[in-house]
Amino acid sequence: MKKAAYVWDWYLKTVDEHDATVLDIINIAFGLVKDDALFFDKPHVPSEIARIHALKPEMKVLLSVGGWGAGGFSIMSRTPEGIAKFTASCVDAVETYGLDGIDLDWEYPTIDSAGIDADPSDKYNFTLLLQSLRAALDAAYPDTHKMLTIAAGAGKYYVDAVEIPEITKVLDYISLMTYDMRGAWSPAGHHTALYGSPSADETVRLFHEAGVPKEKLMIGAAFYSRRWTNIPEGGTHGLGQRCDDPDDRESGMFGPGFAKLAEAYIDKNGYTAYFDEACGASYLYSETERTFISYDDEKSVAAKAKYAAETGLYGVMYWEHSSDPSRRLMNALA
Repeated sequence: MKKAAYVWDWYLKTVDEHDATVLDIINIAFGLVKDDALFFDKPHVPSEIARIHALKPEMKVLLSVGGWGAGGFSIMSRTPEGIAKFTASCVDAVETYGLDGIDLDWEYPTIDSAGIDADPSDKYNFTLLLQSLRAALDAAYPDTHKMLTIAAGAGKYYVDAVEIPEITKVLDYISLMTYDMRGAWSPAGHHTALYGSPSADETVRLFHEAGVPKEKLMIGAAFYSRRWTNIPEGGTHGLGQRCDDPDDRESGMFGPGFAKLAEAYIDKNGYTAYFDEACGASYLYSETERTFISYDDEKSVAAKAKYAAETGLYGVMYWEHSSDPSRRLMNALA
């Protein structure tokens, strides 16, 4: 079972010898699409990648392109010229930075919910884009396999938005973003549950039924939280309750990273930690603060690792490395 971390480029320097004993893949966040080409101008990155490879030669370091709110994909992929320009720039980046591959994080083809450009043709153009990247990487590196992966939304909306059987053929694996599955649009609940609905298990089943072999699927763990405010106890420690303040625009938005949770929230300052055995999910509730927090801890991360191993998945990835400098969650994953 592989273990992968998304790491902001300026935190690559924190990846140390211990991390290298645990991790198999690092995804650097983020390159962008600009004028139909990959834009990533980070002079410090090549030396950091070389240092990481020296710590662990078999470590794979990929550049993730995109992220929430990062556009340019749709317009770029609408023409053969745009695809060719972007493909060439990715191959150049692999050489320039010493990368082991490219990870596309287009959120999401055909969907403009992040305020990015989108078009129905994205569904087919995404396939053409990935096919172009696979062919170019193979041609440029005939003796060394360069990886091509994507991060995918955890829901049917994503499966419907792309050609799963076709893209699966050219991908090494798909990272399922099995977090942010609940938020401001929903009652207080598990945003990164292993079981139930929505959940990692449900997402794995959905993608597998759509045509992705289980050995090409990674599930995601969240090293950060989501926090619902103005939540009544409701006899459930806030679970499933709705914000009762119509003027509260922050309820369900992002909460503290795991380090801050461990320091000031988990069984501290009026917050009680709970574990939902049925969903394999951890949460906090403060009756005084009327606040519910959904997060991953050591127990839920270990459960995800066990599930991935027993289900035959490619592995588990997490967002984001700097949220847990103590490495408690990474060690639990190991």
